[in-house]
Amino acid sequence: MSLKLKHIAIVVKDYDEAILYYTQKLNFVIIEDAKISEEKRWVVVAPSNSSECSFLLAKAVNEKQKNSIGNQAGGRVFLFLNTNNFEKEYQNLINNGVKIIREPKNEVYGKVAVFEDFSGNLWDLIEPITNKLFYSTAILNIIDNNNVSFAITEIIKLKVATSKEQGNMLFNVHQSKEDNLKIIIWECYKNKAAFEEHLSSKHLQDFLNLNDVEIENGYVTQLIE
Repeated sequence: MSLKLKHIAIVVKDYDEAILYYTQKLNFVIIEDAKISEEKRWVVVAPSNSSECSFLLAKAVNEKQKNSIGNQAGGRVFLFLNTNNFEKEYQNLINNGVKIIREPKNEVYGKVAVFEDFSGNLWDLIEPITNKLFYSTAILNIIDNNNVSFAITEIIKLKVATSKEQGNMLFNVHQSKEDNLKIIIWECYKNKAAFEEHLSSKHLQDFLNLNDVEIENGYVTQLIE
């Protein structure tokens, strides 16, 4: 026997208001809209006609259901919308005035932003990582003991700039407790090409040209799972 998830019910105040939002703001399509009774309709929308999972727009009919509108997950992210073109879909949200709760951020599983629909439900927009991640560890030594604060400030600037790279997933900076001149950087990129692009980036070259640090060692690493 084979099972698959077909529909997820989203409790809404009004059918037509919900249809207008999901089709005009999120560019969903109407899969079904059938009248069941004078008050009830079977309304199904989906991100596309080929979507395996679709959304049943269920009109609230009592106080308990009305109180759940926009809060079916108790304030947590309720629904997860995957895309293979994050920039395009995120820009669509912006263009259509969709409320952004958390701006785009690179996570180890992909690029993600959180938005809120017209009822208050929270959604993740995600472009998942589909290839093997590239990990690197760098050990740096601050050259001048009298210049530690300045060097740390410049390293933090490098972290901020690197985190904005489309291919960067992680850039963590650690300072040794035993030796405040020793800095360890843990990096993760979407792939090797993204790491190589980082190595040639202007912000990295500008940082290295300051000559505040020397590279003690660098390692290409792999995640043990």
